[in-house]
Amino acid sequence: MNFEQLLYIVEVAKHNSLSIAAQNLYVTQSGISQSITSLEKELGLKILHRSRGHGAVPTDEGRIILKQAYEVLRKLEEIKETAHSFNSMVEGKLKVSSIPGLTTILVKALAAFKQDYPQVNVEINEKSGSSVIEDVRQHQIDIGLIAYSPDWNTNMEGIAFESLFEGKQKIYVSKHSPLAFTGAISSHEILDQTLVTYYGEFMQYFVHDFFNKYQPMKILFTSNNLDGILQAIIESSAITFAPDFIMKNYPPVINGEIIPIDLVNHRGLNISFGLVLSEDKHLSILLNKYIYYLKSEISKI
Repeated sequence: MNFEQLLYIVEVAKHNSLSIAAQNLYVTQSGISQSITSLEKELGLKILHRSRGHGAVPTDEGRIILKQAYEVLRKLEEIKETAHSFNSMVEGKLKVSSIPGLTTILVKALAAFKQDYPQVNVEINEKSGSSVIEDVRQHQIDIGLIAYSPDWNTNMEGIAFESLFEGKQKIYVSKHSPLAFTGAISSHEILDQTLVTYYGEFMQYFVHDFFNKYQPMKILFTSNNLDGILQAIIESSAITFAPDFIMKNYPPVINGEIIPIDLVNHRGLNISFGLVLSEDKHLSILLNKYIYYLKSEISKI
């Protein structure tokens, strides 16, 4: 048994395909097949059932072996990371994605992180929650930041979610709106208002739930352009729903052009905001350090 054999069975099982594993690892398909066959003979059991119709699927015994192989590979990565950390100037790259509205937190954490690791390149992108989860699952990114609720039908297979905080849903109106002076408002008092909504999974789920509990509201437009939504509110054309921790960082809210109002007498959804990581991905020293600074920024919210 050797490192390459463990790496091969893990990569093949991840994609249920010898050909994809061969492409990803830059080796021949026959080479992977022979190596896996040799390992199976050495262990005296079948790890992967291979067929043309279904690809390469782990056997019951194979799933247990694969779990242990994941652990071995993670330990080897830890050894490499520890040795690498002894160097005076650490280099590397981290890829991070977030749902819109949380990127500010990622950037603030980046500023502190870069002081310790100036040679590390950090790539930050905004995506939908489902895209963040899928990128984590496929190891396209190292870590994601999403909104999550157990009430949603979200595929979290292979994903570890760590809740970091919960947001408070509020109503946002123009400073010229009569509602701006109320301080707090009940759900029934806004049903005659026109709504603009952000085209995101979290907000669309909230709006759908709100409409089901009360009644549908007039919608001016739905967009993934937050600047357009903010402008519509400023011009008193509409109001919107949004979590407080997202909106508090935008200039129109900071300078008072848009006013947040508490939404009372409404049972909100059980929604958390937090980190998503792949269950089978090793957390490098760099990633753990970035998560430390990220949590430090979140603790200030």
